[in-house]
Amino acid sequence: MMCLGLNRKKCVLGVVAMMTLTMMISHVQAGAISTFTWYSGVASVAGTSWAPPVAPNNDNVVGASPNAIFVTQKDYVGIGPVDLVFDVINTGGVTEYVVTEGVQNNTGLDWSSYHIELGFGQGAGFVKSTPGDGLDFDAPHHDSPVNFNPSPGFFPTVTYPTEDDILATGGLMPDFTFAGYFVFNIDVPDGISSFTIRQSPIAVPEPATMSMLVLGSVALLKRRRTH
Repeated sequence: MMCLGLNRKKCVLGVVAMMTLTMMISHVQAGAISTFTWYSGVASVAGTSWAPPVAPNNDNVVGASPNAIFVTQKDYVGIGPVDLVFDVINTGGVTEYVVTEGVQNNTGLDWSSYHIELGFGQGAGFVKSTPGDGLDFDAPHHDSPVNFNPSPGFFPTVTYPTEDDILATGGLMPDFTFAGYFVFNIDVPDGISSFTIRQSPIAVPEPATMSMLVLGSVALLKRRRTH
């Protein structure tokens, strides 16, 4: 658009206003998450959905976030990590999402805990997120609700070993059971093109493994006493 003549000043102001409005509209409509891919040899992921954030840049707002990621079912058939990779678009700040997912244990083993990590890449190329990079599990206040203990009860205790780790413990998830649903929260910052949620069930050690651990501990104690 060209501005000529006596009304050039008004024209320039109009162009600036239009550009500002366009930037504001595109900013509001930008969604933090644009695409999703999952990687794993031990599980199938079905029914994953999300929508452009209705409340972008809502980091550290107390209560449940209206921005949602929903995974209908993650079906584990073996023990190992599942990597959920999300491509993201800048929103002008940090957007908090609540993640709700169904988890099925078909591994043939009972689980003693459940570990979730944030990072980048997948498989052998997974790299853990670093503290202070803006990508975290609702750190530092953890002021949005979490739940790893849906009926009939699985993991009532939730701890954060780092801002990029969740460890759900204190119970048991038996083989051939379904948890509907686990709930946790993530903060997604600007300045990244994608991020990964890595999730790993931790199996209860089998009796033979437990026996070996006990015998190893006893042998270690005897060795220390003889030195």
